[in-house]
Amino acid sequence: MDPLAIPPPMQTLFADLAQQVATAPIAGSVYRRSRDGIEYLYAKLPVGNERVDRFIGKADDPEAVARAEEMRVGAALMKQRRRIVSMLRNGGLPGPDRTLGAILDAIAHAGLFRDGAILIGTAAYLISGPVVGYRLPAPTLMTGDLDFATTSLLLGADPPERFEAILRRADPSFTGVMPLNRGALPSRFRNAQGYLVDLVTPQLRQSDTNPMPATGLGAGATPLHHLAWLLEDPIPTIALWGGGVAVTIPQPHRFAVHKLILAQRRDPANRLKRSKDLAQAKALIDAFLRHDRFALIDALDDARARGKRGWAKPIDRSLAELGFTADL
Repeated sequence: MDPLAIPPPMQTLFADLAQQVATAPIAGSVYRRSRDGIEYLYAKLPVGNERVDRFIGKADDPEAVARAEEMRVGAALMKQRRRIVSMLRNGGLPGPDRTLGAILDAIAHAGLFRDGAILIGTAAYLISGPVVGYRLPAPTLMTGDLDFATTSLLLGADPPERFEAILRRADPSFTGVMPLNRGALPSRFRNAQGYLVDLVTPQLRQSDTNPMPATGLGAGATPLHHLAWLLEDPIPTIALWGGGVAVTIPQPHRFAVHKLILAQRRDPANRLKRSKDLAQAKALIDAFLRHDRFALIDALDDARARGKRGWAKPIDRSLAELGFTADL
């Protein structure tokens, strides 16, 4: 058996965990509070690195009592899922570090993945291993930055909330980096340790401003070329942090091809990022050539058909750099 392949029992356990995360009730620690002689039920919900208070209802309201019980059940189930996450990580599957995991959890809790946010960049590569069925090597696996993409500038939290406030549930030191365009909303956010979170969106026309306004989040989004293709038909999966975090990532074979293109578009000063792009593309290509060659070939054909200069040429140049023939 291929030593890099994730064993079938572990893949099954991961799939079961993903299903549990998708169907789990909200987890909360229920408590009571009296006001003006009336008892009310509240819950503390684990979100990122915080505990968020949520009002449930009057303590004698049957519907509130039922919701409170559901949260208690959710907390017990989350405890069980944490054990499964630990088993999978101890078995060699990668998971986010504390900062990344907390950010993903805060984003998921705000409903942004449900509303169309897609995790891209190195964090998506990190999470792709179980989807691909391979333990992906980790060259420069995390670089202190995180990218979220949206195809809709109407993306918003439920209930409505600013993107900066959401990130602060992971780390209260997050703040927006003011763009050069005076009056524009920030598309980049940084914490006290220099960890960067970027919000991006597909570039639809040359006249798109940078950043584009994502007013529902009180933020901007940097428009990027080729991004729309990467974001077609994204897939749900989970990040192995806490009790499992439901996220959305690009299809891994599209991700690999996108990295081939991106590597040739990097500024010469970004040699580290260029090397990272090629290393991640190669790791995914190697995995697909072992078990899903035609998915990769279909993605290459689809991308090349969109144009020679901006698509086929950079793809073939990157493949040549990596030692692959154009037809693999």
